[in-house]
Amino acid sequence: MKKILIISYFFPPCSLTASERVSSWAKFLNKFGYYPIIVTRKWEKKLKTLKDVSVTTSPGIVHEKNDGFEVFYMPYEGNLRDRIYMKFGDKRFRLLRKSLTFFELFFQYIFNAAIPYSNLFIQADKLCNEISFDFMIASGNPFNLFKFAYLINKKHKIKWIADYRDAWSTSEINDVSSSVFKRIIHKMDVVFEKKWVSNASFVTASSGPIGKSIEDLTGVKSIAVFNGILFEDFNNIKITPSLHEFTITYVGTLYDGQKIEFFCNAFKEFIIKYNIKESKLLFPGLAFFGEQESRVRTALKGYESFFECSDRIPREEVLSLEKKSHLLLHVGWQGYKGIIASKIYEYIASGTKIIVAPSDDGAIHQIVKESGCGELISEEKELIKFLKSEYDLFLEGKT
Repeated sequence: MKKILIISYFFPPCSLTASERVSSWAKFLNKFGYYPIIVTRKWEKKLKTLKDVSVTTSPGIVHEKNDGFEVFYMPYEGNLRDRIYMKFGDKRFRLLRKSLTFFELFFQYIFNAAIPYSNLFIQADKLCNEISFDFMIASGNPFNLFKFAYLINKKHKIKWIADYRDAWSTSEINDVSSSVFKRIIHKMDVVFEKKWVSNASFVTASSGPIGKSIEDLTGVKSIAVFNGILFEDFNNIKITPSLHEFTITYVGTLYDGQKIEFFCNAFKEFIIKYNIKESKLLFPGLAFFGEQESRVRTALKGYESFFECSDRIPREEVLSLEKKSHLLLHVGWQGYKGIIASKIYEYIASGTKIIVAPSDDGAIHQIVKESGCGELISEEKELIKFLKSEYDLFLEGKT
C-alpha cells in the first residue's frame, strides 16, 4: 500500500470537530490502497472548557497501530502563556497573555522552537528518515503545520498537500484590523503562507470559494474536498422518548460574524405573540466559548426559562439530541458564500428538519436547498410564521 504521512494537530480522542476530517481519512483511505501514518499531539483530558486545551500532557510518545492506519501521539507541554492561563484563568493578566501570544506568533516564522508543538515536526522528520512515504498531507489550522511540511519537502523531497479546513490569511471573517498586533501578524501571515505553500503539489479546501482565494494568493492549484456525512454515526444512537417541549437546538461553535441575534429576536417575538409555554432553545457546548455564551444570554435576556447554554457533552449525547430535537438551527454567514460549518452535514444525517436563519445565500443555502432537508429564512416575520407552523405540528404530535 502507498504510505501517507499526515501531520495534524487535531485527531481523536480530541472531541473537537476539527478532529473529524483527518479521522475520516484514517478510517477510509486504506480502502483505496493508502496507508496513513498520522503525527498529532496527545489529547488526554476531556475538553469541557477552553482551558483544557492548554493542559500539559504526560511525557513520552504513544505509538498506536490500528486496522489500516497508525498514529504517533506527541506529548504537549504548555508554554508560559498556557501556564498563566491555567493558573489565573482568562480574567487576569490579559495584556501579558496577549503579548506572549504575539511573540509566539511572531517568532514561529523564524524558529520552530517558538511553536509549543514543534515536536510534531521532529517526529515527522524522523519518520521520513525511516519510511519511504509516497506523499504527505498537512492539515491546518494551526497553519504553521504547513511550515513543517514545507521544510520536510525541501529536505526529503516528499510531495505534499496543504489541506485547509478554513482559510488562513485570505479569510474574510477574521478580524485583522482591530489592533496593531493583529495587523502585523496578518501581514506576516500573507508572506509566509505564500512561502510555505509554494512547494505544495496542490491545496485542498473545505469549499470551492475558500480554495479559490488560496489559489489566487499562492498560485497553487486548489481542489474542494468537502466535509462529508457519516450516516452510520446515528445507527447506534438509542431511541429515547421525544422531548416534551418544542425544542430547537444549535450545535457547534458560534462566531461573531453569525448574527444569532436575528433568530433570538424572532424567537422572543414568537413566544410573546403566541403566548408560548412549551419551547426551549438549546446551545449544547456553547459555554466552552464564554464570549459567545454571553452574546446569547444578552440577546435572550429576560427569557432565561426558554433557553439553555451548557458545557460540552459527549458526542453520542449530541447526536441523540439532534435526533430528538424538533428543529436544528444553523446561522448562516451573510455576505460570505464559501463558509460551510461541518455540523450542517451532521444535521442532514440526523434526519431532523433544519432551519437556517439567516441564510448565507451561498454554499449553505445550496446544500440545504438541494438536500431538501430544511428551510432558509432571512426575514423576521417569515421566521416567526415558520416557528408557529412548526409549533402547531409539535402540538399535533407530527414532529
